[in-house]
Amino acid sequence: MIKHIFSDMDGTLLNDRGDLTATNQALIQSAHIPITLVSARSPKQMAAAIEALNLTAPQVGFNGGLIYQMVDGQPRVIEDRPIDNAVVQKIMRLLAAHFPNVSISLYDLTNWYVTQIDDGVEHLGKIMPQGPIVKSTDELIADMPTIYKITFTILNYDVMTGVMALLNDASLPGAAVQASSHVYLDITNEAAKKSRGVRYIADYEKLDLQDTAAFGDGPNDLPMLRLVGRPIVMGNGLDEVKAGADRITDDNEHDGVGRGIHKFILEDGKTK
Repeated sequence: MIKHIFSDMDGTLLNDRGDLTATNQALIQSAHIPITLVSARSPKQMAAAIEALNLTAPQVGFNGGLIYQMVDGQPRVIEDRPIDNAVVQKIMRLLAAHFPNVSISLYDLTNWYVTQIDDGVEHLGKIMPQGPIVKSTDELIADMPTIYKITFTILNYDVMTGVMALLNDASLPGAAVQASSHVYLDITNEAAKKSRGVRYIADYEKLDLQDTAAFGDGPNDLPMLRLVGRPIVMGNGLDEVKAGADRITDDNEHDGVGRGIHKFILEDGKTK
């Protein structure tokens, strides 16, 4: 019997416009099964979906770098893995020296900081629920917040290639550098993995992993999908992800999470 569901957000819970549809919301809520969202997003970026679904279970942000619960509209940290301050400072100094015109986005628990406004920040701002706080590299280094994720949004391919080469050649102990698309490059603590978040919450909630299900669509969801008793992949998922699925649900444009819960969890449960 499935007692807890884990779900990716982008390309999974949300449609291609980044919205949770009313139909998906209604289907998910009518199932009355605790849900944890597992996302690379910050708590601020996850808040609208958490509120719409009235989720009370622990949530996983920053790709597993933060496990938290929303309390009175604010994230309460249960467990976290931020990026080491010395590594954050080294990254900022490297970029200031080699790519001074490239803005850096940095996320703490509630804020989005940028070192300058450029076309990448303007592009990112279209999908952010909050405006950036602009601070220079020197200002941030002098009063460094606890940073969970660094993002580079670079629209010029040659510049992105140069930044990636610079960071891959640098010694950044304890940090993981990964491109999430051709314009986004993310840095998190190397321990920030979706599977770690799932396992932590299963232990925290005293759940048998065989009694859990997960929804995902991309390669970074595979470790999470392999952990749970019922891995369900979206219809829009990549073939390599579908290969490891227990079930394939509808795509994210057709309420695949809500429909999958009813078809592959609730209905399957009745037949066993």
